[in-house]
Amino acid sequence: MDNLIIKNIKYIFTALFIIVFSISFINIHNYDDKYYKETFKTDGKICFPVIMYHNISKNKTDRYCVSLKQFEEDLKYIKNQGYTCITSSELVDFVYNGKKLPEKPFMITFDDGYESFYAYAYPLLKKYNMKAVMSIVGSYTDLFTNEEDHNLDYSHLTWEQVNELNNCGFAEIQNHTYNMHEVTPKRKGAGRAKGENFEQFRNVFKKDVEKLNNLILNYTGKKAIMFTYPYGNIADGSVEVIKEIGFLGAFTCTEQVNFIEGKPDELYSINRFNRDGRISSKEFFKKITKSIDKYYSKVTN
Repeated sequence: MDNLIIKNIKYIFTALFIIVFSISFINIHNYDDKYYKETFKTDGKICFPVIMYHNISKNKTDRYCVSLKQFEEDLKYIKNQGYTCITSSELVDFVYNGKKLPEKPFMITFDDGYESFYAYAYPLLKKYNMKAVMSIVGSYTDLFTNEEDHNLDYSHLTWEQVNELNNCGFAEIQNHTYNMHEVTPKRKGAGRAKGENFEQFRNVFKKDVEKLNNLILNYTGKKAIMFTYPYGNIADGSVEVIKEIGFLGAFTCTEQVNFIEGKPDELYSINRFNRDGRISSKEFFKKITKSIDKYYSKVTN
């Protein structure tokens, strides 16, 4: 008799655990939905998060490198939450041509043009039917096109791979400067160098970026429409220069979710969350949810 009572108690506690766990899972799964719907009701702005990836490795992780397993877990999360990945071209079409965006738009971006994107990310994007934006550094692409070095820990895309990606339907190639992706005592990224006046900066910056734009057009037949600031370093006057070159928008490194109305100037400061490989998918996406929560709190108070 005592054994029967103990057995029944175990069954009861097991059932209670399953119920509590299920409720928690449902709440976590629907957390983003709640804030998206409420935010739309509040001010009508379109909310979309953007992730900034760099490198992918089978095993190694650091601030700018995620494991292959982490990347696939991220894609699963994005899909399970009901997001639809868009390209910058679709975003531009929304702003300039009035084309509708999906109910829950999301953007995946990669910086620097690592070959690991071609080897690891590209197959998974096809598997999950998702899209990504790849911003290449032209000098890196030239270097690895001319040298047969395919070590995925550091190798970068070749022009042949860039062309394939830009025409595959799952990736879009954009501009990350030709040769301004470095930090020196004189200059950081595409910022203004010490002692450089605006006209000097403008000429150096414009010449470099236009060089890569021409290469992308020559190799892919498509024009780059988005500029990606190396290290997120935005110099005074650089927005005017990229507009003059013909870019319709730019990616920054500010870690906030984007809330836009559809105005052209909003495209020149698209915020992105750096995907740090030292944290789990759950921890990373919690940062995005908190950003949505923070915005929601502001517009409702």
